[in-house]
Amino acid sequence: MGTAAAPDVLQCRAEVLSVQVRSMIGKLALTAVAGGLTVAIPNGRGADGGRPRARLLGKQESWDYAPAMWEVAKKFTGRQGVVLHLGDSITYASPYTAWARRGKGKTREDEEFLRWSHCGERNNLDGWYLASVDVREGRSYTAAGGVRSDQYLAGGHNGLASLDEMIRKYNPQMAVVMLGTNNAWQGRGVASYRADMEKIVSRLLGNGTIVVLSTIPPLTGNTSLVRQYNDSLWELAEGRRLPVIDYHGEILARRPGTTWDGTLLEKGDAHPTASRAGVTPESRPTPRNLRESGYLLRGWLSVKKLAEVKRRVVDDLGR
Repeated sequence: MGTAAAPDVLQCRAEVLSVQVRSMIGKLALTAVAGGLTVAIPNGRGADGGRPRARLLGKQESWDYAPAMWEVAKKFTGRQGVVLHLGDSITYASPYTAWARRGKGKTREDEEFLRWSHCGERNNLDGWYLASVDVREGRSYTAAGGVRSDQYLAGGHNGLASLDEMIRKYNPQMAVVMLGTNNAWQGRGVASYRADMEKIVSRLLGNGTIVVLSTIPPLTGNTSLVRQYNDSLWELAEGRRLPVIDYHGEILARRPGTTWDGTLLEKGDAHPTASRAGVTPESRPTPRNLRESGYLLRGWLSVKKLAEVKRRVVDDLGR
């Protein structure tokens, strides 16, 4: 297990490396280790047929989540590899799971994780399937268009089961949670949203489910409220020592200002883009492609983070 690097190292960008540093590293990668996650910054090209190698650009945890998640994992009693994706239409949309199911450019660790997580089995063990299959118009088994965080807890939105019912039925080992966009659309207060998310996290952790929180994307006309929501998610994650996918930060790092509007996100909409500029949700996750398809970016981030959490928590606990 590596030692966490300083935040300034974690936030470095290849594009701002000095000429002097470039000449020193030559063809070698500059590597930063953040809580066990290795972030490789190559000198231009990767090993995959000369293609540039993608890397994380968003905010990383300033805490080591592994010890806390080990304690959670010890309570787990279900089937190995059940990973649920809990959310609204951004999770329900099939482009979200497209890279996991059929995407190009996966590493060996990606492939091993996806086999472990039952990807492609299309049954109650396959959380990728449960999130994206059409149960009825507007929802799957674990995600529904238009659902708020309070409605997700209670159940009933377009026939969606309550969170407690999902936990009992599927007994997930891990869960990715992205909720809040519909709260923001409707202008719900930050305190109410935070209270909902605390309940969701507590119920999952109480089941022995490792929780991976995801920040929500920018929202035209509500960027300030979205930032407050995401700040509350980071505070919740730090307090419970949870792993985080910083989808919001990854979008802004690749499309600063409001240039995400109409590129990584649909114009005037919080939904990620699928196919545009010759890139699809199944394309190779090159730096260029990850600036074009919002669903490619989200799908790739989920696989990467979940594979990391499996390695750092589940695999280490079993040793």
